[in-house]
Amino acid sequence: MEENKEIREEQPAENISAAGSGGEVEQSNIPPLSGTAIIETINTAKEKDMEVHHHTHAAHGKKNWKAYFWEFLMLFLAVFCGFLAEYQLEHKIERDREKVYMQNMLEDLKADTAIYADYLARNAVVRDLLDTITVLIKRPDRKKYISKLAYSARILTAKWKQIAMVKRTYEDMKSSGHLRLIRNKEVSGKVSSYYNSLSELDTYNNVGMIWANNYAQAMAKLFDGEDLLKIIKEKKEIPLTADAMISEDKIAMNELLTSAGYFYGALSLNNIVAANRNQDAKKLIELLQKAYHLE
Repeated sequence: MEENKEIREEQPAENISAAGSGGEVEQSNIPPLSGTAIIETINTAKEKDMEVHHHTHAAHGKKNWKAYFWEFLMLFLAVFCGFLAEYQLEHKIERDREKVYMQNMLEDLKADTAIYADYLARNAVVRDLLDTITVLIKRPDRKKYISKLAYSARILTAKWKQIAMVKRTYEDMKSSGHLRLIRNKEVSGKVSSYYNSLSELDTYNNVGMIWANNYAQAMAKLFDGEDLLKIIKEKKEIPLTADAMISEDKIAMNELLTSAGYFYGALSLNNIVAANRNQDAKKLIELLQKAYHLE
């Protein structure tokens, strides 16, 4: 009750306003409010504010189908664009990797052509040595030429060696499944054809090794082993006496010539194959340089 009394006493002062220039003060016509009325007015205002706030939230929380559609569309586009970016990046990485592989394969092929050239040159020397052996060993005065005959017989197997091509890049791509990176169909076909054809060289390598072993065994029946060792150490023709030839048995000499003949045949066949593969390698080099702008 005392609070209401104080409010009533203070209320007229709030409703006094200045009137006129004479400084007269007049009481407002608005009737004074009781304390209870003020409290009720405040509560009513709060209720209306809460109602408005509630309706605002309700209005914001409600979405129609268009809003959902646009949200879905934006999400879809974001995912799709991310997929495209990743695909393009992966595609570029594979193209770069393909070119690196082709550059490495180009270097392998250049090494192959050098190997072919060396192999063909060596085989030419071996064939000349075989011809020399065949002529000299058939001579009645063969011991007169013992130094040359023994040297030719021994150095022959040292001059010959198996041919081994550089397959490093191809085997790497094959084992890792990266042959699929070669997008150019012509290049892909030529690469596979070339490297698959090298197995023929391996076949003649094995045949040559068999006849080289047979030839070495036949040679051991005709020439002194110590003199043959001197020749291989010096790697040149050295003076020898007639004793360097320990046998002139016709069967033993025929065995040497027979194994030499088969060895010669294996070399000749492998020479043809190597010459053809050499041309294939050169053509493939030109194709890779043109297709991938390599040097």
